[in-house]
Amino acid sequence: MVLPNEVTRWGLTYMLHSLSPVKVVHGCAGFREAVTLLENRTFDIVLLSADAREEFDQVAAVAAKRGVKTVALLRDASDDVIAQASTLTADGFILESAVDPRSLEDALLRLQRGDMVLSSSLARKLITELRRRGQPRTTTFRLTPREQQALSLLAEGMSNKQIGRRLGISVHGAKRHVANLLAKLNCPNRTLAVAYAIRDGLLTE
Repeated sequence: MVLPNEVTRWGLTYMLHSLSPVKVVHGCAGFREAVTLLENRTFDIVLLSADAREEFDQVAAVAAKRGVKTVALLRDASDDVIAQASTLTADGFILESAVDPRSLEDALLRLQRGDMVLSSSLARKLITELRRRGQPRTTTFRLTPREQQALSLLAEGMSNKQIGRRLGISVHGAKRHVANLLAKLNCPNRTLAVAYAIRDGLLTE
């Protein structure tokens, strides 16, 4: 957990320690310390303040190399914060004012299942921001029927296992379809892939 604000950091540390899925919690005030920890210790998830874009990207890049999922903590849902969030490489987004033990535990369990962590209200704001930046582009690729089905299920927040079950294929087959989608959409994660797909007319809201 990388949060410069000490009150927020200690409050979330206390909440995380109270959750049964959580074994160990490390709180950092600085991004340099977080990079050192990620390079030398084993973690499943890193929770980052979304306020500092450059530092966020540095930690997220190290986390990705180590197979650690990144969640961005947004201080509010103002237009400026949402505009910043829409450019971040993250596996989920959590609104600081909406965090409580129950929502935090739900987010962690969803991440473990491979689901997206994004509330419907934040999703709408992210999609609005993406649309504000420009008109839908004419796609230069084609999705296979299976990829289109996987995209629709991804938009429902399904994990790879759930997608595989719905399509009657193995979880490895589902992972392959999702990986192909991310590559074709040139998108770093599942959350923003759905937002980009809606913006570009590949999905209807």
